[in-house]
Amino acid sequence: MRKVKSVSSLLIALTLTATVVGCSSTTDNSNKVNQGNKTTSNNTKTDGNTTKPDNTAAPAEPVYDLKGQSIKIGVWYDDADPRLVKEKGPAEEAQIKLIEAAEKKYNCKIEYVKFGDYGKYVENFTTTSLSGTPFADIVLLELFWAFPQLVNKEFIQPVDDYLDLKDPKYINWMKVGGSYKGKQYGMTDSSPSPYGMFYNKTLVQKMGLEDPYTLQQKGEWTWEKFREFAKSATKDTNSDGKTDVFGVAGAYGKVKSLTEQFVYTNKGSLDKDANGDMNFSMNSENSIEALQYVSDLYNTDKSIMQPVPDDASKEFIAGKGVIYAGFSWELGGLVDNMKDQQLGYVFFPKGPKADKYVSYTPFGNMYMVSKYSKNAEVATRVLDEISLHDEGRKLSQQAWETSYPSKESLDTRKQMSNSIEYISYYGIQDGEKMFESVVKDITVGKVSPATAVDKVKPQFEANMNKLLADSK
Repeated sequence: MRKVKSVSSLLIALTLTATVVGCSSTTDNSNKVNQGNKTTSNNTKTDGNTTKPDNTAAPAEPVYDLKGQSIKIGVWYDDADPRLVKEKGPAEEAQIKLIEAAEKKYNCKIEYVKFGDYGKYVENFTTTSLSGTPFADIVLLELFWAFPQLVNKEFIQPVDDYLDLKDPKYINWMKVGGSYKGKQYGMTDSSPSPYGMFYNKTLVQKMGLEDPYTLQQKGEWTWEKFREFAKSATKDTNSDGKTDVFGVAGAYGKVKSLTEQFVYTNKGSLDKDANGDMNFSMNSENSIEALQYVSDLYNTDKSIMQPVPDDASKEFIAGKGVIYAGFSWELGGLVDNMKDQQLGYVFFPKGPKADKYVSYTPFGNMYMVSKYSKNAEVATRVLDEISLHDEGRKLSQQAWETSYPSKESLDTRKQMSNSIEYISYYGIQDGEKMFESVVKDITVGKVSPATAVDKVKPQFEANMNKLLADSK
């Protein structure tokens, strides 16, 4: 998953973003009079006998000439450069024009640099930075690489000085996922693939169940409703004494990912306290409540498929589950394999402590400015000017309109694009592994959430503290 670009990014050639305050044109109002003040054509306001300079005009944008130098953009995958895409669509063609304009404006070359070894990508970035020549001026980074390690060690720098973050061009995901301790580091124009719940609409209708999308739109898609829904959907359809259709077939990432979503959709966390500071929080009231909820679904209701399948999507496709939790990029494969079934897509239900629907992801990546770049400000401006901004998002939505199977699921996908937040604990060594052991204990092992959490707390905290110490 970490190596896969989001669907929207693929559609818009991984369009980039970073808006700077532009130069607004001055309107000539020399023939207009307003309450005795008249504006002359030389931008000087006259009030009675006093002449005052007009300071309202926007400052001129600095002029840069890189004299043919390259602005390098670092990635780990192919086809980031729209100029090299074989079958170019409207997005690629539009971005190529922007690249050409930026190269002319700044007298530079824009170069995409691939370092394909994902596992050594950060090592390459830090090593080349310390040598004085980072392999790229702008680097694509996983958020769990950047925060707190690369920020605290000053390998990347904030971009607040170059951006007007109040500009509506900047999506909420960029400002939420790409900021750290009040400073903005990440730059992106598209949100990552959200994680939600696919459901078999045909089975829902056949079983006479309330449609999850209808409940979602009424604000009634809650834990209570979901539990009732999943129990009702779990059936022995052939009367052989064995359940053959489950409320939940499983999830991408198995029960661990499913449980993550329940923790965070109850305003819980694993590694952040109420102030957003890094602290062990798996034992918080909201998190324990979520762990107990998953335990009840699995052990009491038995509405989650047991044993948990290695590839739950296959079980969902086979009609053995009404719901499958997964990333939106999985839609195409599900549609292709379920042509005789209607599909729906919704947010995870709201927990008792939540007040809105949110999709959470640990896999966001954004472009960030190298602290060691000799042309950091120009690189930021270039990145802004080769971005498609709103046009790119419109193209993404047009693509969704042709791929999503219903108006309801399309509506959910659009809602999700503006309601995605970040799961950060993947940056902690063995964090995933320890949480997975907690999930295994509370499901298969039938251990109480508090006991399961206490087992991993010492090591989890030790690894977290080591991360913080190593980041100084």
